[in-house]
Amino acid sequence: MIKDLLQHGWKSQVRSSFWQRSLAVNILLGLFVVYLMLNFLALGFFLDVILAEAFPDEDPFTLFNGFLLYTILAGLAFRFFMQNFPVLDIQNYLLLPIPKRHLFHYLLIKSVFNVVNLMPLLFIVPFAGKVVFPQEGSTSGWVWVALLLAIVLFNNFLAFYLKRQFTAHPLAVIGSLAGLAGLILLDVKEVLPLSGYFASAVGYVIAHPVGLVLGALLVLGAYFLTYGFLRRYTYLDALEGQGQTARSTQGFAALERFGKVGAYLQLELKQIWRNKRPKTMLALSIVILFYPFLAIDDFNQGEGMGMLLFMFVLAIVFPMATYGQFLISWDSHYFSLILARRVSFREYLEGKYYLFILLTTLTTTLCLLYGFSNRDALPIVLAAGLFNLGVTVYFVLFMATYNTRPVDPTKSAMMNWEGIGASQFVLLLPVFLLPWGLYAVSSTLVGSFGALAILGGVGLVGIALRGWMLSLIRRQFEKRKYILASSFKQK
Repeated sequence: MIKDLLQHGWKSQVRSSFWQRSLAVNILLGLFVVYLMLNFLALGFFLDVILAEAFPDEDPFTLFNGFLLYTILAGLAFRFFMQNFPVLDIQNYLLLPIPKRHLFHYLLIKSVFNVVNLMPLLFIVPFAGKVVFPQEGSTSGWVWVALLLAIVLFNNFLAFYLKRQFTAHPLAVIGSLAGLAGLILLDVKEVLPLSGYFASAVGYVIAHPVGLVLGALLVLGAYFLTYGFLRRYTYLDALEGQGQTARSTQGFAALERFGKVGAYLQLELKQIWRNKRPKTMLALSIVILFYPFLAIDDFNQGEGMGMLLFMFVLAIVFPMATYGQFLISWDSHYFSLILARRVSFREYLEGKYYLFILLTTLTTTLCLLYGFSNRDALPIVLAAGLFNLGVTVYFVLFMATYNTRPVDPTKSAMMNWEGIGASQFVLLLPVFLLPWGLYAVSSTLVGSFGALAILGGVGLVGIALRGWMLSLIRRQFEKRKYILASSFKQK
């Protein structure tokens, strides 16, 4: 039965009308995948050379095992945010007399046949053939390859499970990811050397091949963990029976006390909470919040203030930029209804404006926690936060009126180019580069802290001019509203 289902899945792909209508796009996408595969293959062949040049006094194989934990976690994060798992493939079979256990096994087995699982093998196998086998011997080399293959499969099923759990219990998954990021921080600061422990465990398995049994048990554990979750949540009312829907929106109702603006803000928050693509894009912001850690050490040595500013700008503005590039396109399915009703466009735009204020204030507050690591980072965070609150927020609102491409928020974010056009690239470049460029020019004239004061001052002026700026954006929206409505209907 599972074999037949896999054959059906293959035929549905090659016979799809979408494949034939978008042949040129698929060819370009295929060439891009081939390019990535060749890069991974080249990385496998030259990884020992790269490691030897970077760490001349260390053994490349030992170094690889030391970095292996971070490679695994990076792969897990990539799968969680980007890999599209085939959950909807069983939708047409649910009403047929097919045992559901076959459908769930089919989903899990099909997830293995993904190009994401092939990529790691493209640099593992060449590295093993060039370094591991000559250095450790044939038996240990095959044990090492088998162990890494088990880790790849474990990552695949664990990401599947976390992605399904994110739909049912998003706060629990976000908390788990934040805790994992905290452990990584402890390892980087050498408080808890997890990467060293992991490398030692890999060395033990190589010396004692019976340790592969533990790897196999981990794969089976992740497999049946996901299988059990799929069985519990086969039906939509499985979540409703736990009161999940009632809890997920109850807190948003308090916003209605702020009038129409609060109601529009409530709708924006519900749309993020209930739909896959915006929720996944904003969840990625949690990872970006840890980006400034890459420059904190250099800044401790009195260097790298410009680079640290850029990283804080990216961490603070990322949720607003990723959600804001489709700000009006999120409403494309019912945009005509908005125009047909007695809606105040000023209040409609203010709801989105206050969503940006909420997101930016939240990320700025979280970045202020970097002050526990280095108090000198606080003025950088405040300057970046004020600039985004007083300048970037208006720029994102203004540029959103030029995105005439409709977006379905219920679709996955993985390889989804829906809604992406030239205006998105025009939007993102100034959002990330304008504050850094203003700082770079000002710092040559008034010094680093003077440049930060200018950034913060410009942001405060923008906040003071909120009413005038929103009126300007409202007039822009009214000029573009019929163009947007006509474009959204072309879907």
